[in-house]
Amino acid sequence: MKINVVGSGPLARQLGAALENRGHTLTNEGYDAMVFAPWDPAVMVPRPLAELTDAEFDLAWQQTMDTAVTACIEARTTFAGRGGSIVLTLPTTALAGGDHYAHWAAAAEGVHILTKSMARQWGPEGIAVNAIAVSPTLVLADAVVAGPVSIATPAVPDAEPGAVVEFLCSPDARNLAGQLLTVDGGLWM
Repeated sequence: MKINVVGSGPLARQLGAALENRGHTLTNEGYDAMVFAPWDPAVMVPRPLAELTDAEFDLAWQQTMDTAVTACIEARTTFAGRGGSIVLTLPTTALAGGDHYAHWAAAAEGVHILTKSMARQWGPEGIAVNAIAVSPTLVLADAVVAGPVSIATPAVPDAEPGAVVEFLCSPDARNLAGQLLTVDGGLWM
């Protein structure tokens, strides 16, 4: 399968490597599935909400949403009526909130809602749109500052999301629409 992984941070690289190791081709042309993984700890730095600047909010919210919408529309165009899969990623901080990470949690929740809206609109075209939530440790500059997603220890330490992303990219997942699967080892349940 040909897959376009959008993003340049560690999560995008990890997912891209996992997909390549499973025999898929990474490309930005003529692909069958697109994975949106823009989250990069180098820019996802903590900031108290009361001190958040317009530029910091723009970086987190507006630029993330603009990039998500653009990538998804480009994927739909690339699929050219033959169907395909779009998988959007987000940290579980969107589900639980995060101290000093409100701006990034808002962007992640925006991506979550975008997933549902696109699934409703594009599902009849044969485009499956779903999302995967990953541990904040994979994407935040300092996940400890954000606070715990759960008070429990993970049931599956160091959960690897690559196989789940592969499934969501496959035609087998076309019966899912607008779903969020959480692959964080069981922190968020």
